[in-house]
Amino acid sequence: MRKSILFCLLAVLPAGAYASGAGTTAAPFLKAAMSPRAVAMAGAFSALADDSGAVFVNPAGLAQFDETEAALDFSTYLQDAKMGNLSYAGMAGGNRFGFGATFMTVGGIEKRGLTDSVGAVPELGTFDASDMAVTLAYAKKDVSPELMPRLDGGFALKFIRSAIDTKTAFAVAVDAGVIYRATEKMKLSMAIQNLGTKMKFVDESDPLPLNLRAGALFKASEKLNLAVELNEYLQDEKFYPSVGAEYWFRDALALRGGYKFGYDTANLGAEVGLSLGFGVKVKGLGVDYAFLPFGDLGTIHRFGVWMQF
Repeated sequence: MRKSILFCLLAVLPAGAYASGAGTTAAPFLKAAMSPRAVAMAGAFSALADDSGAVFVNPAGLAQFDETEAALDFSTYLQDAKMGNLSYAGMAGGNRFGFGATFMTVGGIEKRGLTDSVGAVPELGTFDASDMAVTLAYAKKDVSPELMPRLDGGFALKFIRSAIDTKTAFAVAVDAGVIYRATEKMKLSMAIQNLGTKMKFVDESDPLPLNLRAGALFKASEKLNLAVELNEYLQDEKFYPSVGAEYWFRDALALRGGYKFGYDTANLGAEVGLSLGFGVKVKGLGVDYAFLPFGDLGTIHRFGVWMQF
């Protein structure tokens, strides 16, 4: 029964980056597709986005760095739910490209039939649910130097698959974003995510979680990044402002934290929305971790490794 409740919660409650609201959307796992670094900063990442994790937040971020990078992360969610991301960024024809893959699985969900003659609901075994998205991204530095210098842009194409028991649904979506390097210390960003087709299970069709992002990054120093983000989920009719910070010690150890507003703290607890984490990097290798408390529902741990070459 607890896994049945979990499956419902994952569809409607925020889990790191989840949102809920008046509308019904498909593939809610797309809302949580972020790197541990971005999660630790409460999702306030679209203006920073200077690693391969940009493919999940703002594809324009791929133009913010020159290295080739591969990253892998995984998460432990409530009960036995699992989630993971794979990302890659490199060069192609003088421009930047990226690849991303996200998966989520929930196993052992109870299957029950209709109420029988005595009012009992018979148990019919268990079933699994799984989601996957594959992203291909492209970015270009200074997309329009004549009209607006210092503007980087990018777009991404997503192929999405969701399965519940024996039923499967597919969708295609695009992301697009820009980052404006206003000054040496200030960047501004805008992105739209999950603009695409509906997902149809049998006779029911639901839209993807269309999301508008607007963010700003202020580099207070070479070591300190301060970021803010506004997330608007259109079908869900939910608005999530967030703030995040990242401080580097000797370019080897980073401490991160953030807070996302808009969650139901009255029922889930005052700590919901808080995120903490750290990162360690040595000679092109790195490890990231993020921690999200969810009160009585438990906690979420996110681990990641990356390599630049």
